[in-house]
Amino acid sequence: MQEEKDKYELTPLDRKVKEIMSDRIILKSLTRWNDAYKEFPRFVMEYLVARFVDPENPVAGQSKIDRILTENWVDSAEKELIKSRIKEKGVHNLLGSLQVRLDASKDHYWVTVPAIGENTVRITRNILVEHGESLLAGGAWGTSTIEYDNNYKVGTRIYPFVVTDFKPFQITRVSLEDYIEKRRLFNTEEWIDLLLNTIGFDPLHYTLRQKLLYLLRLVPFVEKNYNMIELGPRETGKTYTYRNTSPRSFVISGGSTTPATLFYHKGVKRLGIIGQRDVVYFDEIGRTRFADADATINILKDYMQTGQFSRGDQEFTSTASIVLAGNIELDVKDGVSKPSDRYTHWLAVLPPEINTDTAFIDRLNAYVPGWEFSKIKKEKYAKGYGFMTDYFAEILKRLRERAIQTIVASHVDFGGETSRNQDSVQKTTSGLLKLIFPHKDVDTIHVDELKMCLDIAVEARQIIYDQMAVISPGEYSSHLIKPRIRG
Repeated sequence: MQEEKDKYELTPLDRKVKEIMSDRIILKSLTRWNDAYKEFPRFVMEYLVARFVDPENPVAGQSKIDRILTENWVDSAEKELIKSRIKEKGVHNLLGSLQVRLDASKDHYWVTVPAIGENTVRITRNILVEHGESLLAGGAWGTSTIEYDNNYKVGTRIYPFVVTDFKPFQITRVSLEDYIEKRRLFNTEEWIDLLLNTIGFDPLHYTLRQKLLYLLRLVPFVEKNYNMIELGPRETGKTYTYRNTSPRSFVISGGSTTPATLFYHKGVKRLGIIGQRDVVYFDEIGRTRFADADATINILKDYMQTGQFSRGDQEFTSTASIVLAGNIELDVKDGVSKPSDRYTHWLAVLPPEINTDTAFIDRLNAYVPGWEFSKIKKEKYAKGYGFMTDYFAEILKRLRERAIQTIVASHVDFGGETSRNQDSVQKTTSGLLKLIFPHKDVDTIHVDELKMCLDIAVEARQIIYDQMAVISPGEYSSHLIKPRIRG
């Protein structure tokens, strides 16, 4: 990796970014010197690199990170060994994620520590005071000190593990206003390239259209209750993006999904992942099986429409966006790749419970044409400077709170278009504007800039509508969505 680093020369954009925002950026190539660390979220590696690695002389810092991970990271096969060490030594330091929940029936906070496979770990009050907001709202990564104390009982059960110290991997001071002011110092091409570097891809390898499609993947992070699907060939970075862009996303990798895991577990009175995260990503959606399919799909459909769900006599509201992703076989005609003709429609690879359910499909705001992404090779990963992932994740969270859909609507005439087509295009346009032009009010944005985002949004929704027309031609007449920018 050092040899590759030596060959890389900073671009004019790298030098500009380094001069203007040195406090929140990182040279992305520095985080990939060891293939063994692929399992770690990118924000974890970037935190460690930012803290310990000198870009001018990286080897010493990288060696220190090697030692830290060797001493503090627990492989899944070593959980029982580590628990034994905690018991015998009385204390042990771990690197990994923590998540806190309130058990109201016992008036007690419990910590889930995946590194040791325990979900009833105690936690000291001072950690809750300092870091409770992030630990309760989906959890956080960091280094933890876990002690062993077998004197604590509830009834006859002993709860010996207790977290006594926690240092999170995150930037605590983030200003959206400052981020917006810094955006004013870059032109559109520079900013798009900076964002592409940030999410891990080298902009020099991609066209403007491909870059915009990569940014389309980020819209669920900045738009509440946004529903999207991406189907395409393998190894195009779908899962990579959602696993590494923000700790507030959650990846479900195939298998069986239940109302309890997704929404609310009545037995233990705990919210499911849709109630805890900003983005829920269904990887390999074609292999996903919905246990109690009718109930799960009905709840999911209602949630995708309203942002609300009920379990028993309880009702909940969430802003989590839903992303479905999977693989689809392609045909190449005249050098252009498209989904294979053997499919009756471009959603046929979805599970049978939903692949012809137009009520479900109509709730999808956008279809990302995954066949336009090339396979990811090492040379296509980012080499230059980009925002640190934990910083960027906080910015995405703050952009998510900005509501500009109605402003978009005031500048776009949809004619007699269906409400779901309008809402979908507005949401996607809004998300792209937040990402590319956060420094501009829609009232002052140039018509070409608005059109660039609007065109991608229309195209992504048009694919959804076209497939519904194939599935149910009697209900959905084939037509083009043609919004017009006013003025």
